[in-house]
Amino acid sequence: MKLIGFRIQNFRSIIDTGWTYLSPDNITGLIGQNESGKTSMLEALNSFYTGTISEDILRSDLSLPCVHCIFEIVKVDVEKELNEKILPDGVIDKIKEIKTIYLKRSWGEDITSHIELAGEKVLEIYKRFYDKREEKEKIIRERIEEAINEHDNAVRIVEKAFSEKEEKHQEFEAAKEKVTQIQKKIKSRKEGENNEAIKDNLTSSKKNLEECRDNQLSAGKNAEIKAFEARKLSENANLARESIRAEKKFLINKNELEESYKELRKYQRIFDMSYNEKERRASRTQLDLNNETYVRILREYEQSKEDAIRKKMVAFKVLSGNSIVEVLNEIKKEKPHIDKYYSLEEAGRKLFNHVPEFIFFEDFLSLLPDRIDLHDIHTENANVEGHKAARSFLLISGLDEDFFQQTNNRILKHKIEKLNKEITINFQDYWRQNIGKHNKIKINFELEHYDNSNPDKSGLPYIEFWIKDREERLYPKQRSRGVRWFLSFYLELQAAALSNNKSNTVILIDEPGVSLHARAQEDVLKVFDNIKERVQIIYTTHSPHLIDLNKLYRLLAVQRAVEEDELSETKIFNAKSLTTASTDTLSPIYSLMGIRLSEQKFIQKKNNIILEDIATFYYMKALTDIKSFEKQVFYLPATGVSNIRSLVNMLLGWGIDFLVLTGANNEGDDLKHDLTKHLFANNEDQANKKLVQLNHFKSIEDMFSTIDFKKYILHKRIGITESNSEYISNNNLSRSILASNFMREVKDSKLKWGNLDEETKDNFSHLFDELSKRLE
Repeated sequence: MKLIGFRIQNFRSIIDTGWTYLSPDNITGLIGQNESGKTSMLEALNSFYTGTISEDILRSDLSLPCVHCIFEIVKVDVEKELNEKILPDGVIDKIKEIKTIYLKRSWGEDITSHIELAGEKVLEIYKRFYDKREEKEKIIRERIEEAINEHDNAVRIVEKAFSEKEEKHQEFEAAKEKVTQIQKKIKSRKEGENNEAIKDNLTSSKKNLEECRDNQLSAGKNAEIKAFEARKLSENANLARESIRAEKKFLINKNELEESYKELRKYQRIFDMSYNEKERRASRTQLDLNNETYVRILREYEQSKEDAIRKKMVAFKVLSGNSIVEVLNEIKKEKPHIDKYYSLEEAGRKLFNHVPEFIFFEDFLSLLPDRIDLHDIHTENANVEGHKAARSFLLISGLDEDFFQQTNNRILKHKIEKLNKEITINFQDYWRQNIGKHNKIKINFELEHYDNSNPDKSGLPYIEFWIKDREERLYPKQRSRGVRWFLSFYLELQAAALSNNKSNTVILIDEPGVSLHARAQEDVLKVFDNIKERVQIIYTTHSPHLIDLNKLYRLLAVQRAVEEDELSETKIFNAKSLTTASTDTLSPIYSLMGIRLSEQKFIQKKNNIILEDIATFYYMKALTDIKSFEKQVFYLPATGVSNIRSLVNMLLGWGIDFLVLTGANNEGDDLKHDLTKHLFANNEDQANKKLVQLNHFKSIEDMFSTIDFKKYILHKRIGITESNSEYISNNNLSRSILASNFMREVKDSKLKWGNLDEETKDNFSHLFDELSKRLE
């Protein structure tokens, strides 16, 4: 995969860069003043890859860092890679449609991080998926709660039914006792008493007794029915209650796990900060105890999670009308505790395995050492100075461990001499500096073995490095820092290009070549250009010698929101918004324009044409080349019409002749009026000799016919009803990127003057005629 953009949040001075896109030709330069945040961006990208940050990265407002990266899919079958689980419907189709993958790494309060799949479109699909899952979970929870409520209601009804049964039983017993008493009274009656009244009372009491008997039987039957119904509901309720108990236990274990992890991290930090062996032993004991506790709680957590999910699904399926036996067999096969769908984090971790390797060029690890043990190279011992540089040297030499197993010293020595010559020749293709007039440096290495003076390592192999010239042979550290840096830098980049087993490699370089001469800094840019097809490079610089004026689309300008306030947030200006950056931020570009005329190709004594922006520069440069314009011309792009005055004043101060070319728009009119008044003392004839406006065209893009604009600039077959420049503005397109792509097609000989239609050729021919009249 290829890195094409990033977004950094809450990282040192950076609050939010917004989505920032890299140069399409794999070389991106960050320019800006000291403390603007350039280095923080490289560190953030490196942290995205390594997953680690230090506490000094955190902002004072306690907001937590987050780094997003966008990758173009190259040579990776996402569907094949994510085949162990299922992705929500639509995710794969969306990734295939946009042909990019968004990954996000975020950090927690304990400075640990996690990576996850991201991107607005993918997150929308996942949100719908999780919303549906939550709806289902809600239905399950409601059904489980309903089962418990049904049982609780049934129990209350049973209690009431048995209470009524007891009440009817008491009524029956009372009626029965009354009949008994009346019967006793009849037996003990005396002759002459009113027998009819007693008999009537007995009859009515017996009738009441029968009613009470019926009521008692009815209440008893009702109580038994309600009890039976409650017993049936009790089985379901027990399953529901088991599910709830399991869920509560899981939540308790989850909290315990979080607390245990916090303790473990605390003692890990104490151990890491221990200054001596005594402190390390003491903290190690506590760390081991906490680790054992954490492992135990983790096992309990995993088990409780499985139990909670399994019991919840058993309860729901049984409550839905399935038999308990069928459900248990089904659950055993389905294993619902194992999520069949990729979470964002799981998908992110899988795809992260295919992102480019990010390499931060650091002096301690990357500068070539004088001597290094062979074992430390092969084991990549990070505690040994220069191990990365030494490993890079062996890699571009094509050497592996087997090479050093050669027992014939004569053959081994011959091979080493041959390799030394080959590496030196390749290196000298880029290192153009001489020591003296003709003496160029050479790179050598030798394989040696420790003797008895070093008993701990006696007989073990090590490599010595030398940087030779005609006069002497010196260790790398005995050479100038500039020589040592360039050599190590060359090795790192060439090795990265050779070992590029993934789709790409990203090299992050902070202030390359600060100790190098101007010409050597240009050599650095030459190395960049040589390997850019195999390696992506992102670098920071203050140096004008590390900027290609013909390729300003490579640049991102970085500055503080409030330039005078070092505590204000960092802002980024891309090629489209470069004109809004401050003069101080863009000083490397202006410095490049101001280099001594004898040492540059952009400004000459005559035939200089100041253009309003970089997009105009690309188009004019490309069209000048394919039209074979007969006069030698030097185009100088400003960073907007408002900055043309600065260039005019600068060239006037240098005594250099120039023309100014602007669009026929309000800004161009204002500039022409201003320069006519202040520079040419309102002499319009003199002004017209130096100031040229596009004939009735607001912007240079409008000089292309609509057909050519769509065919050679947009590369789209669409309907356009507005002007070309209005279309670009309305669709928020980058003028500079469109223009740079146009120039690249011209340089690659994909576009000739004859390919353009008559309307376009007439417009530009007229412009070149106007310029030709004013040029020498």
